[in-house]
Amino acid sequence: MKSILLIAFTFFIITGCTPENEPQQGNVMGYVPVYAQTTSVLNHRILPQRATSKAGKIYAFGNFLFQNDIGTGIHIINNTNRTSPQKVGFIELPLSTELAVKGNFLYCNNYRDIVVFNITNPATPQMVKRMSNVFPALNQQYPPYNNCSFECVDPNKGVVIYWEEKQITNPKCRR
Repeated sequence: MKSILLIAFTFFIITGCTPENEPQQGNVMGYVPVYAQTTSVLNHRILPQRATSKAGKIYAFGNFLFQNDIGTGIHIINNTNRTSPQKVGFIELPLSTELAVKGNFLYCNNYRDIVVFNITNPATPQMVKRMSNVFPALNQQYPPYNNCSFECVDPNKGVVIYWEEKQITNPKCRR
C-alpha cells in the first residue's frame, strides 16, 4: 500500500500543474491594464445622450432618472412619460461607480474624489464642488480575478482604470 501511495505521489509531483503564481509561457488568455492619466480621470464633461455600456445604480429625482454607467459616468433620463423614458444627456465622469441625490444636488464618486452637481434643472447639471482625496486609492495592481495571468502594471503609464481580457504572450505576472 505504501508503494502505491509513493508512486501516486511521485506521479502527481512530476505531472502536476504549475504553481498558481508562476507565470505561464506562450500565448495565453489574460488581462491587460488600461491606463489613463490622472488629470484626464479627474475631468468631467456634459455630453449628449449615449448608449449604456455597463449599467449601474439608478436614482429617481422628480421626473428624471440618473443611472450610473459604471466606470464612465451618469446617464440623465427624462422619465416624464413612464412608458417611454428618454435619455437627454450624459455626465462623463471616469471611474464613477456610485451616485446619490440630496435636495437639488447629485453626488458622484470620481476616482478618489466626490463631485457635486446642482440638478435644479436635471437636464443641464452644473458642477458646483469637488472634494479631493476623499477615498483611498484603489489597488489596481491586479485584475479583479484570481488564478489568472496578466501584464504587470507600469505606474509610469498612468492610473489603471480597468482591465481588458485578451491574448497575451509570455505574461510575467500571475495571481
